[in-house]
Amino acid sequence: MLLLLVMFSFTYSPGVKVEAADRVHTVSPKDTAESIALTYDMSTEQLMKTNGLPDAKLYEGQKLRIIKTVYTPSIYQWSERGKQIANYAKSFVGFKKTAGEETPEKGFDSSGLIHWVLSRQHVPIDRLTVDGFYKQGMDTTNPKTGDIIFFLEKDSLKVVTAGIYLGGNQFVNSGYGAETVQVRSSTENYFAKYQVEYKTYTPKGEHIVRNGETLKSISENYSISMNTIKNRNALPTDELMQGQYLQLYSNPLYPFYVNQEAAYDKAYDVIKYGYTLRGFTFVFGGENPMSGMDCSGFIYWVMKEQGLSVKRGSAADYFSLLPKIEKPKAGDLVFFRDTGTRLGVTHVGIYLGDGRFLNTTENAGVHISNLSSAYFAEKFESFGQVESLMN
Repeated sequence: MLLLLVMFSFTYSPGVKVEAADRVHTVSPKDTAESIALTYDMSTEQLMKTNGLPDAKLYEGQKLRIIKTVYTPSIYQWSERGKQIANYAKSFVGFKKTAGEETPEKGFDSSGLIHWVLSRQHVPIDRLTVDGFYKQGMDTTNPKTGDIIFFLEKDSLKVVTAGIYLGGNQFVNSGYGAETVQVRSSTENYFAKYQVEYKTYTPKGEHIVRNGETLKSISENYSISMNTIKNRNALPTDELMQGQYLQLYSNPLYPFYVNQEAAYDKAYDVIKYGYTLRGFTFVFGGENPMSGMDCSGFIYWVMKEQGLSVKRGSAADYFSLLPKIEKPKAGDLVFFRDTGTRLGVTHVGIYLGDGRFLNTTENAGVHISNLSSAYFAEKFESFGQVESLMN
């Protein structure tokens, strides 16, 4: 009788702390990050870091891991970011599969889940199909947690489905052979008939500048000289901006311009510096990363910072000034028309080679896009030869 009374008291008494053995919490409508953290005697920051939460917004049914060990971030942010991507993806296990959708409220298809997780983890990317994510990602022979796993038909190499890799053959996938987001294994019979390949969107050797960091402090953390970091990123000064992506290794992270002929003397530097601004926000009419840039403002800023004398113009202005070419070089411009609600030549990017270009858009900010994507293929106008743009 005493035992039953104790069990009753523990089960039904309000405000009782959950035991440490409970490792997963399913979010209810009234939950907040703060209330969950309080329930488990942990900090809100620790709860968010453990689950890769980009902010305190939660979704009913989300599954949050409760781990009380002290969170210690790695200085190698590519690894830490991969873990957060994977942990955030796992929090949506059980959410419904919905074709064409990409939000927790409506559900996910396989590409929608990848887009939601990557974009919410501050990886600037277009909304693509699984085939588009395959083409856009960087090849990796040593997949890490947070990379993308793809399943291809062995004969045609058509991409069938994809998921977020967790390591140990496991991945998070939305509904391929099921009706909900699940943790699956590439060793399942269901996937045995497909060819497996991996791509990465968080390349090894990339550092995102945090608040308070300096070129000197990053140099000391990685034991890489300040001048080397500046040269690898074509930084015009020692000043850094919070959120800048810095390449730390000697091999280019996005080597689409490698083996491409440069359009002008400083084209590679413009591209390398442009890479550091990925994720900076879009603001119509803006021309400064800290306050936001539109597509032509981005062109103007990176060229100006590389010491090139270029007038500030719109996409249409640059289009009218440049000779049109069919075979662009790295650093030439690529133009698009009738984007959004505007008509005429309304969008411009910096061509990288291999069908890729750097641009900034309202949703993703500065990022790399692909000419083969359905949207940009439809809107493509022409390439423009940049050399004549310079005074």
